[in-house]
Amino acid sequence: MIRTTVMNNIIEERYDLCKSLYLIKKETDRINKEKRKQGEKLHKRVDIFALPSHIKILFGPFMKTPLYTHIHTLVGHTSSVNCLTLHENKLFSGSCDNTIRVWNTETYEQIGTLRGHTDRVECLTLHENKLFSGSGDNTIKIWNIETYEEIATLIGHNGGSMFCLAIHENKLYTGSWNNTTRVWNTETYEEIANVEGQTGWAYCLTLHENKMYSGSLDKTIKIWNTETYEEISILEGHTEGVRCLTVHENKLYSGSRDKTIRIWNTETYEEIATLEGHTNWVSCLTFHENKLVSGSGDSTIRVWVGTQTETYETIASLRGHTGIVYCLTLHENKLYSGGGDSTIRVWKI
Repeated sequence: MIRTTVMNNIIEERYDLCKSLYLIKKETDRINKEKRKQGEKLHKRVDIFALPSHIKILFGPFMKTPLYTHIHTLVGHTSSVNCLTLHENKLFSGSCDNTIRVWNTETYEQIGTLRGHTDRVECLTLHENKLFSGSGDNTIKIWNIETYEEIATLIGHNGGSMFCLAIHENKLYTGSWNNTTRVWNTETYEEIANVEGQTGWAYCLTLHENKMYSGSLDKTIKIWNTETYEEISILEGHTEGVRCLTVHENKLYSGSRDKTIRIWNTETYEEIATLEGHTNWVSCLTFHENKLVSGSGDSTIRVWVGTQTETYETIASLRGHTGIVYCLTLHENKLYSGGGDSTIRVWKI
């Protein structure tokens, strides 16, 4: 992991503290040695470590785990972890081992396994105590997140594997490798619309206000009206397939197989900036306190910060995965990342 300025400051402060304590002890020992020779009363010692509360009061800031530190690794999946989503203290993970596993975010223990898909689980999303999962078996399954029982199965992409899911109000949007996006009612599970127009696999979806953004293998991002399902605009600029999308403060962020992240204005559709740094395709994006977090095929997670001039810089690079970082999600200042190495890693953020 690349050390940040904050981390370097903490390390230097800890070193200075230890050095100061050592010098205090050394000076106290010297004084007492002299007093013993003279038969005088020894210099009074103050045991600052007498109570745990003393340690917390005096050294709390020095004992905190630095930002972007790897905290824990969740092991259980037997193949790549493709997707993650959170509900309260439960983390749900989907994998190429065809299962969805459930983890306690406090103890990091596995507390459940959802079985039913017959191919890899590519995407997950939550809505009103229901978990929606899309799979390479061409189905979307709906699960009760308390009992882990399967509620329903949706079929409708004409044999196309599911790549992405998104929910807005009471509509479920699903993207497939048959170049279509379908819209479903989350209550009745009926298909509402079939949105066609992509000329490549629908890799990713995100929704903002009354617009749906879909990224595709055809290198474009298409924008649709969520009421009429009419195409509004096409964003072009990436030189390879668009793999992930997210919206933050009226800006659209897109990650691509061309190794870049591009930023777009959601009103004018103009490209604002291009972020370069990853050495392989950008597979996932999320936000934490106005910082952009990206995962990549180069096995790293980068944290970016923007400035007033729309220039962005990497402030941290998290290393630990030994395969592609496929997915990211956040919960209570913890970042969870799923990778091609079959693990889920937890980071302080």
